[in-house]
Amino acid sequence: MATQIRTCPLSKLTIGSASDFHTNVYKAITTATPAVLHVEALEPGYKRVVDDLASVVNRKQSYISTKTLAGIDDKRDNGVGYVFNVLNANTTCLIPEKVDAANRLLPQISSYRRIKDHEYSKQSAELRGMLGVLEAEENAADVATLGIGPDIEALREVAEKFEEAFKAKTLEAAEHADQSDLDSKELAREAQTAYEGIVQMVNAYAIVQPTDELLSFINEVNGLVAAYAQIADGSTSGGTTPEPAPGGETGGDETGDDGDEEVDDGGSPGVV
Repeated sequence: MATQIRTCPLSKLTIGSASDFHTNVYKAITTATPAVLHVEALEPGYKRVVDDLASVVNRKQSYISTKTLAGIDDKRDNGVGYVFNVLNANTTCLIPEKVDAANRLLPQISSYRRIKDHEYSKQSAELRGMLGVLEAEENAADVATLGIGPDIEALREVAEKFEEAFKAKTLEAAEHADQSDLDSKELAREAQTAYEGIVQMVNAYAIVQPTDELLSFINEVNGLVAAYAQIADGSTSGGTTPEPAPGGETGGDETGDDGDEEVDDGGSPGVV
């Protein structure tokens, strides 16, 4: 009897274990080379679904940029608060010029007083407006009188850093959206189908045109099958050896339950 790749109970593996199995099989394919295995046409599709499945095993649950945004937001809140504190304090200053300067500036930015209580995007828009007022040419003399020019400049820098960080979060959100659209169980079924096609091709050539490289690959995959069969079921020491005709189907009729973590084979034939 020709050496054949044995069936593996993929439908009984968790998504993570199934992903790991396919990743290891793909590594074996690249080592042996698709040409030697006669799977050049099948390899690209298998790689795509193996990569997609790996990407959803540990989905991103939070954004890396969230903490960065919060830290910068605290700084811009502090900067806004400081400007208002300086202006308020100078309305009771003993220097008339400072009192006049504060009283001219405060009414112009009074609508921004509660800016820190607003959500990120609204606060960004309002801060741009507030800075536009404080940096206006007609207010330059009052800003200089109060000595808050450097503080306004620092607030502008913080505002720009926040805008950059927020843009980074939107890009991160876009990547997350693409990943969240992937159905892990459907990907597992696609990976199984692609794997079955490769197994059928390799097993067929093992019968009609066996080579040392081909048999070595089969033995390596059978080692993986045995190991993952034990993961799927502790009482299972390995898979069963199919006897397909060249180009025929491989595998048995074993199927697994569609549990929360196990792969539903969708009733597909072949390796399970």
